[in-house]
Amino acid sequence: MSETSLQVDPASRQVAIDSIDGMIEQSNKCEQGKERTYRKCCVARTVKDKSIKWHGIYGKVTINAKMSRVLSEILQTFNTSPKSPEWLLKITEKSSVYFFNDADKQNHSNAVAQTPFSDFVAWIHNCVKSPVPLVQSRDAVCLIYIKQLKDKIYLTMQSVEAQPVKGYTRSIIINQYFTFTSINNQTQLESFLICDPSGSVPAFAYNLALDARNDILVNVKEMIEGSL
Repeated sequence: MSETSLQVDPASRQVAIDSIDGMIEQSNKCEQGKERTYRKCCVARTVKDKSIKWHGIYGKVTINAKMSRVLSEILQTFNTSPKSPEWLLKITEKSSVYFFNDADKQNHSNAVAQTPFSDFVAWIHNCVKSPVPLVQSRDAVCLIYIKQLKDKIYLTMQSVEAQPVKGYTRSIIINQYFTFTSINNQTQLESFLICDPSGSVPAFAYNLALDARNDILVNVKEMIEGSL
């Protein structure tokens, strides 16, 4: 975790907790596109909320590892350092995790260490490199909420209000969540995302490039299984 001048309203912590049911309900109501295979191992499909011009994306991979390991690797992608995986540093300028209280911070540390933890809330500032010189880099400030069920963990993400950062166009995460489901000694990792990239990106161009949003699923799978 690094220092930041960004400020997030402490009341947002409860917003993250209260929003999970509505986020799941929204994803269930979306129009589901035809399933396709992305990068050989990811089941993907486009999703559409009729009230939003930006299409969303769903992805699913099965990873030969325990759920605690997969969750730990995903959480570590939100907090980059020079030791982060090469694939992550290629697309991320910086990403840091911040906390509303010490209990959340400790539970996050426990989850990363793959030891028992309670549900927790945090917020992240993520800065993503522009893929082309003429397009400004994007950043996002998001609440994250980790909720445990019997055989499943939810990790929700949604944008929260914070002051702009010079040099970045602020992307808006409308609805994003990961689900981790334990199946025998494997983990089924799923992702759902609807995002407003903001700036001058045409909707049609963004909608055509959605599959790359599932790279995190495939990269984490390959990293854990030793093929990356």
